[in-house]
Amino acid sequence: MRKHSSSNHRPFPAFGDADHPLENKAIKDQLLIKDRAIASSVQGIGIGDLEGNVIYVNNAALRMWGADDPSEVLGRSSLEFAQDEGEALRVMAEVLENGSWEGEIAGYRKDGSPIIVYLSASLVYNDEGEPICTMDSWIDITESKKTEEELKIKDFAIASSVQGIGIGDLEGNVRYVNNAALRMWGTDDPSEVLGRSSLEFAQDEEEALRVMTEVLENGSWEGEIAGYRKDGSPIIVYLSASLVYNDDGEPICTMDSFIDITESKKIEEELRVKDFAVASSINAIVIGDLEGNLTYVNQAFLDMWGDGDMSEVLGQSAVSFAKDTDQALEVMSQILQKGSWYGEIEGVKKDGTPITVLLSANLVTDTNGTPICMMAAFVNITIRKEAEKALERANEELEIRVAERTHELVAANERLLEEIEERKKIETSLRKTEENLREQSLNLQETNTALKILLKQREQDKEDLEEKVMANVKALVLPYIEKLKNTPTSRSQQTYLEILENNAQDMVSPYMKKLSAQYQQLTPMQIQVADLVKAGKTTKEISELLNLSDRAIEFHRNNIRNKLGLKNKKINLRSYLLSLSS
Repeated sequence: MRKHSSSNHRPFPAFGDADHPLENKAIKDQLLIKDRAIASSVQGIGIGDLEGNVIYVNNAALRMWGADDPSEVLGRSSLEFAQDEGEALRVMAEVLENGSWEGEIAGYRKDGSPIIVYLSASLVYNDEGEPICTMDSWIDITESKKTEEELKIKDFAIASSVQGIGIGDLEGNVRYVNNAALRMWGTDDPSEVLGRSSLEFAQDEEEALRVMTEVLENGSWEGEIAGYRKDGSPIIVYLSASLVYNDDGEPICTMDSFIDITESKKIEEELRVKDFAVASSINAIVIGDLEGNLTYVNQAFLDMWGDGDMSEVLGQSAVSFAKDTDQALEVMSQILQKGSWYGEIEGVKKDGTPITVLLSANLVTDTNGTPICMMAAFVNITIRKEAEKALERANEELEIRVAERTHELVAANERLLEEIEERKKIETSLRKTEENLREQSLNLQETNTALKILLKQREQDKEDLEEKVMANVKALVLPYIEKLKNTPTSRSQQTYLEILENNAQDMVSPYMKKLSAQYQQLTPMQIQVADLVKAGKTTKEISELLNLSDRAIEFHRNNIRNKLGLKNKKINLRSYLLSLSS
């Protein structure tokens, strides 16, 4: 049972107080509105004297108790309606001592049926601050408590909700809120709320407008709606909103009662996720009461049992699915005594087919450690068990074969002894051969060393030759080409001389070393075209020099690009060839 601190805040002056007359019509109208709001509230509201006798109840309270005549209630002690008079006395004492009380309390209806309400009780003070009566508001949470118990069976809890009460004009502006509503929003000052549009507190203004429209058109609305607290944090409330009518049946305002279900929505979402996880598990999962009767099975269990109709399973005893009833009863006894059981057990499918499962079962307890149900998970190991039996049979056959083979091996060992003697003789001969091979190996190593020295000398000779060739080209070729360039020649001869000079220069540069590997895959004509491209000649100039068509030169250029790995690459052929000489 949850209790909250008291508050001396008086939402409006007391009715009929001779010492404090209404000062103006506006205050009177406000009091009338609140009075009709209380009378029209969908939650039970009552007023009692300081001795606990009922002096007023609204229609919702009468309906909740099961009567339609206030005379059946007025004048009676509120203790008469409680299931536990001692508890009711404690509540009344706390209201008188602290000014208010809020929480759950159990009572009886007129017909004797039990009822549980969420009660908010507070003292009403006159202008001198003296308590003159008590005011109670309550909500029937009997059904929600039943739902809460069902959730506890699945190890879930729904947080108790706190209700708030608000009154608004027909434009949706807040005219009155009680302390519970203020606490829910995060303040204790009504001026922070009064006069503001109720739409300001909603997360979705369009949704709030639809709710307000439905209340105005149909007279009431009930459901969940999301909003924001003063600090900006989100809140979800269960809202009951209705129009308040005057004596002429005309709507004069709206009255809302709401309960904070933010935490319960979070818990509900967690429950939903866990429920989906259990339902979607590939392992068969069941929940049963403490007598072993199934109350829940997932789809995997139905598939294992061999039927998709859950109604044929729920309510049945878990023992009925076992092949050996005595064994199943013993397992259940172990679970109840020790809290869990793990092992293999045989069952029977719907069609009578035997099945072996690996069972893991345990007791489920509430927050106080009291057992509330049993839960079990099954894994079908029928195929594995058949494989184990087949393996046992194979092992038996193998043992027979091993015995037969052992007899054969004894005979074979005798033959081996004879062969070993023969092999010893062969080993002696092999040792001699091995010594000969070792001597030959040493000779080969010496030969390899000599060959390595010769190869190294050959590489040195090759480098010396390259240096001599480069020196000869520089001394015996390039000077004469330079002289020929200074003599009168035709344009084509001049071009040939330039090419000849470039090629001679390349012979003595690192270009040939880099390009030689690439030129190995080029044809002689492609090499000529590549040299002219490198020299900066256009396709037309190359075609004139080689006496070929422009189209043939383009063909050779494309083939050169392909062989040099430049196909479909944005790389200039001449730039690439020049880079090889850099």
